[in-house]
This record gives sequence, C-alpha cells and structure tokens, in this order.
Amino acid sequence: MKIVFFGTNHFSAEILKALLENHFEVVAVVSQPDKVNGRNGKIVFSPIKNFCLDNGLPLYQFKSLNLEGESVLKAYQPDVFITASFGQIIKQNILDIPLRGTYNVHASLLPKLRGAAPIQRAIMDGETKTGITIMKTELGLDTGEMYLQKSVDILPTDNLQTLTEKLISLGKTCLIEFLNNFDNLIQHGTPQDDSLSTYAKMIKDEDYHLNFSENSITLFNRIRALEDCYFFYDGKRYKVKSASISNLAGKPGEILACNSKQGLIVATQDGSLSLDTIQPEGKQPMPAKAYMNANKFKLGSFIEN
Repeated sequence: MKIVFFGTNHFSAEILKALLENHFEVVAVVSQPDKVNGRNGKIVFSPIKNFCLDNGLPLYQFKSLNLEGESVLKAYQPDVFITASFGQIIKQNILDIPLRGTYNVHASLLPKLRGAAPIQRAIMDGETKTGITIMKTELGLDTGEMYLQKSVDILPTDNLQTLTEKLISLGKTCLIEFLNNFDNLIQHGTPQDDSLSTYAKMIKDEDYHLNFSENSITLFNRIRALEDCYFFYDGKRYKVKSASISNLAGKPGEILACNSKQGLIVATQDGSLSLDTIQPEGKQPMPAKAYMNANKFKLGSFIEN
C-alpha cells in the first residue's frame, strides 16, 4: 500500500512516525509552506518538515495544493492519502488521485467538534471525554463516513499538552488498526449524524485574552486549553500558564490576593481564580507566589480589560 501523508504540526509528525515504525510505505509527504517568525523574520520549519528532513522523506510544501499538487502526486500512483492536522482544504481533484481513497485522523469523537481546533475546543467546552475518529476525507468539513473510533477521558488536570499526547497515542493505535484491517473496515463505514454535529472553530488571537467578567470555570478551561492566555495590568502583559479555582469573592477583575503565601488571585463573575503560574513580559514562566515578592500588584486594584 503506497501512502502519501498530509500533515503539519506535532500531532501530524507523531502519526507519520507511527506509519514508518510499523513499516508502511510512505512515498511522499505534503505539508504547509514554511512560516516566518514575526519577531525576528526567521523562517520556521514545521514539525513535519523537520521529521522529513531527519528521515529522508520526499516533502512537498504547496502554497495551493489544489492548483499545484495534482500532477506531482499523480506521478506517485498512491493507493491512499492519509491526512492528520494538515491545514488546507483538499478539493476533489486531489481527493480523486489515490486508488483507494483519502482518510483522515481526526482528534474528536465525530460528529462532535468538526473543524480546525478539536483538542483546544474540547477542553474549552468542558468536555470530559474526547477521542480519535478515522474517517473518509471528502469536500465537507469533517463530514465523511467513519470507520474506527476510540475515546479517552479528559481529566480536570489535563491541559493542551497532556491531552494532545493522549490523542497522539490513541491516534497511532487507531490508524495502524485501520490500515491493518483496511479491506474489512471500509466496507462497514458509518455515516455521521449531522444533527449531532458541533464545530471546533479555529483559535483566534482574541481567544487568548482573559476577561474576568466571565465565570471561573470558563476562564479555567480556557487557560488549560490554550496555555498562552494573557491579561494586562499596569500596562504590561502577563501570560497565564496554569490556574486553579479559588473560593474568594469580589468584583470581576479585582485583585483579591497578591502575596507570596496566596499568590495572585483575581475575582471573576461568580468567584475567583488563582493564577498559579504566570509569565511577565520578557521573562520566563514562574510561580505567581514567587513573583508577588516583587510587589508589582496592588491589593484591591483591577485587571485591565
């Protein structure tokens, strides 16, 4: 079975690694073009590109896959395309190339959380369970027939990093099982129930800004899901790397504690949140309790919205 793999990020690279470790024939890899770091102007390679360079895999980075990739990919005469967090819409002229179809490793229990950010949105939405779905890639947004699905629990202690690692492990298991039982599974696919679908929309810059007029659990889940959430205080930006629910109360945005014993506690709509690990501008992440020794925050003052 000749496979062309499509992916870009860390999740993708680990799934690709599993294909090689299990001796599947990956004849080529397609990824997004290199990005430019906005701060220093340097070109940034994706995890997939680095993996391909390390393992000698042919890599293509089409600016427009659907316009540039057809003749190149046809030349490989692939049996299947496998996609995992690729990042471009694949049109029918590309989907029609592989002899036996195009299949996606999607990080949710479809039809829930179709779309670009299923891992982050599962945590943000307060889900207690998610998983991996192996599905047929078609023109609709994650709407194709499903062939294999396995679930994993989302614990209150999980964040983006830990849940991603859980789903990588599960994704590897699911994909290898699917390919090893390919002929049987594709004959027993299950259509998705569109009435049960939800959408995991792309994460935007504004999603990272903490507004303390929201309730505590919403803010807590947002911090777990994104890990680079931030707020402004005294004209400076502070990232929040971890947080926990507190039992203090006050007006939304009010600083209820800012000392080395309690750390930094900020009132929310329905209670308060302890901002346990913060990252001041230009510094490394640190425990809030340690940073409070610098007397940068004033009790009773307010976070800027």
